[in-house]
Amino acid sequence: YGGGTANTEFEFMTGNSMANLGSGVYPYTIYNMETTGNLAEQFKSLGYSTTAMHPNHATNWNRENVYKDFGFDQFLSINDFQGADTLRGMVTDQATYDKILEMLNQNADPQFIFDVTMQNHSAYQMAWTNLPREVWLTGALEGRFNTVNQYLSLVYQSDQAFEYLLDYFSQVEEPTLIVFFGDHQPPLKNAFYEELYGKKLSERTTAEVLQQYAVPFFLWANYDIPEQSGVILSPNYLGVLTAQTAGLPLTGYMNFLAQMYQELPVITPVGLITADGQTLM
Repeated sequence: YGGGTANTEFEFMTGNSMANLGSGVYPYTIYNMETTGNLAEQFKSLGYSTTAMHPNHATNWNRENVYKDFGFDQFLSINDFQGADTLRGMVTDQATYDKILEMLNQNADPQFIFDVTMQNHSAYQMAWTNLPREVWLTGALEGRFNTVNQYLSLVYQSDQAFEYLLDYFSQVEEPTLIVFFGDHQPPLKNAFYEELYGKKLSERTTAEVLQQYAVPFFLWANYDIPEQSGVILSPNYLGVLTAQTAGLPLTGYMNFLAQMYQELPVITPVGLITADGQTLM
């Protein structure tokens, strides 16, 4: 919730959980990642070209060094998006998708592309530069949280861009798997979240606290994959699910994580969820 994008990246890419590292820790900035197993390394070993993409400064969260340590073949930062479309000064999601399509059309090799978008980054009290006011709160909340209106309008733009991406790949023969997930919920006002909960944040149960740290994710492919819904997992398992769905060989550590998922599907610094649905601190 609220920030720390690089920690969700770290969990997805490595399978390691932030629950084991303590609060206030940011592995990208304090640890040497040269020998840390990760998805980029695995895909590269299988013959994929590997690209990390983030349309902002390469120094953010030390990404320029971490991505090199992870073994990515290249890292595209803000310097590679000169002249791209923006919303509120941020490069749009669709601009990154266009870059992905450009790369795929230029290189016939199988590719693993890790795209960390920037369009919907806080803060949400910015000027609505180039951002249409498409979505807003109504009823008792109308006019009370303009920052929420901006965030929701940004999410709407993301929906439109993602439809554009899926429409493209639904007409492509090359087998393509897209894994889409959020890094954290937005830092909106506490008063807004209290309206959603119907109580003060200090009065929430552990299960209710975890709701504020949950984000949607989905896997989509232009070929048949098993259909599931309502899947709950923590980010450290998402890389395993990606490899399983893509039919890739699992590393020994991934096999361990796949077994642990059966017992403890959610492990986070905030709380745990067991296989039978119990919520623990």
